[in-house]
Amino acid sequence: MSAVKGFSEELFTASDHTFPIFRKGGGYGVILLHELPGLTSETVEFAEWLADRGFHVVMPLLFGRPLQSVTLGLLKAPFVCIRKEFNILAAGKSSSITVPLRALCRKIHAECGGPGVGAIGMCYTGGFVLAMMLEASLLAPVAAQPSLPFFQPEGLDIEPEVLAFASSRKDTMSLLGLRFEDDAHCPAARFRRLEASLQSAPGSSVPRFHSVTVPGKAHSTLTLDYPTALKGGVDTRKAVLQHLRKQLLRSP
Repeated sequence: MSAVKGFSEELFTASDHTFPIFRKGGGYGVILLHELPGLTSETVEFAEWLADRGFHVVMPLLFGRPLQSVTLGLLKAPFVCIRKEFNILAAGKSSSITVPLRALCRKIHAECGGPGVGAIGMCYTGGFVLAMMLEASLLAPVAAQPSLPFFQPEGLDIEPEVLAFASSRKDTMSLLGLRFEDDAHCPAARFRRLEASLQSAPGSSVPRFHSVTVPGKAHSTLTLDYPTALKGGVDTRKAVLQHLRKQLLRSP
C-alpha cells in the first residue's frame, strides 16, 4: 500500500542509492523534487495539480518521511544538511544524489516516451536540476528558488565544466528559474550567473535560461508561498506548466 494516497509507490535503485518514488498520472514524465521540509502535503498537492494537467509525475523521497509536517521537516533540517549526498556549502560541486536522479530521468523517459522529461527542483533541491542537465533526456528543467550553496550569492552547486556542457548541448533544452524578488536564500546574483553561463544552441530561438521573478519577500514559489505569488500578480505554476508543455509537447 502506498504511503501517499492516490500515488503508486516503488523502490528505485541506481549508483548505490535506493529511495522510494511515488507516481501518478499519464502522459510524459515530470520528476518533482521536494524541498527542505520534505515530501509535505503541499508538495503532493502540487504533484496532483501537474498530474491533472496531463503529466506523469514522479516524486522521489530524498529524505524524511512521506507527508511529514513542515515544522518537523525544518526541525530535522540540520541532520539532512550533514548527509554526504548533499552539498550545502562548497560552490562548484554537485551533490552526489544527482547521479541516481539522472538515471531516474532515463527510466521515466523510457517508460513514458516523448521527446524527453521535465524535472522540477525546489529550494534545497532547486540546484539539483543543474547537474541533471547532463542527462540528454532532460529537456524541461525548472530551478525554483535554488538555495545552495548557502552564503554565496553567486554560487552554484554544479561544477563549471558541467555548466559548460549544459550550455553546449545541441538540442533545445531550456531551464526555467523562479524566485521571489526579495528572497535572501535565492539571490538575484545566482540567476544573473546562470543567464550569463547558459547560451542557446546555435540557430535556436529557445533561450537556454529564462526566469520569472515574483514581487515581494517570500520563498516557496510553487508550494507554501504560491498564494503569495498569486497576490503579487504572478502565477508561477502556470509559468511552469507553459514551460513543460512547450518543451515536451511542443505547444504553448
